[in-house]
Amino acid sequence: MDKTKNQSWNHEERRRYMRIEKHFIISYYDKNDPAVKHNISQLKNISMGGMCFVSPQTYSTGTQMGIELKTPYVADMVHLESIVLQAHEKIPNMIYEVRVRFEDLSSVAQLVLNKIVDTFSKISKEKNP
Repeated sequence: MDKTKNQSWNHEERRRYMRIEKHFIISYYDKNDPAVKHNISQLKNISMGGMCFVSPQTYSTGTQMGIELKTPYVADMVHLESIVLQAHEKIPNMIYEVRVRFEDLSSVAQLVLNKIVDTFSKISKEKNP
């Protein structure tokens, strides 16, 4: 067996959820300070388990976040509860990639996330058979 393929396979297999690289717009806030809402950020990737988004500020591991996601699948914003896993500095003191894990997803949030993953994984497979 080709060792390179095996390493790639192991890397993919260790992920619990498939990531979708789709750039939806989100709003988010630290649940300890909900009055300070960041109205727009770019989503880097999303899965059933969490997401990575771009932020102008860093967050500590364990910070509880509220996230609002706008998709074409439902008319209203979808609210997601999450916990920060890591904030990685991309441009010093300016741009951070924040990785979060979802917690206690509502049935609407689960439905929307399933639709995102199903739709964009099919599109990806059609482009890269």
